[in-house]
Amino acid sequence: MEPVEVRRRIVEYLRATGGASVYQIAKALGISYGAAQWHLYVLERDGVVFTVSHGRKRVAVLRDSLDAYLHSLKMADFFKELWAFLRARGVSSESSFMEVVRGLEADWRDVASALLAIAKNLYHVKRAGGEGQGGGASGL
Repeated sequence: MEPVEVRRRIVEYLRATGGASVYQIAKALGISYGAAQWHLYVLERDGVVFTVSHGRKRVAVLRDSLDAYLHSLKMADFFKELWAFLRARGVSSESSFMEVVRGLEADWRDVASALLAIAKNLYHVKRAGGEGQGGGASGL
């Protein structure tokens, strides 16, 4: 099978499944693990797919599939990615929350707004004594 055909089949498989590990792709397409890894590398290099952490393994997801990305994302991995994003912008664990929010507003307004909304909701949960009670604040 031609390399282009293998990559087309990988894209079709990812579109149908929403995301898959190298092993799952290799098994589904009847190709070796190494071949699947190579074709995913080429697809990632070309901007067709990206990989996300899914516990200890990596899952390939189509770049244009936000829904698949969100469904494959685990909370711990989300927070790791968020922290890496913030650190890359000079944020440390000692940074003032509001300084970070103000610093993000110019280029990352949606991120700044989301962080502020989360902090406000956490404040209301704590104020109401609702820690650990699951949804005790309005707006959560």
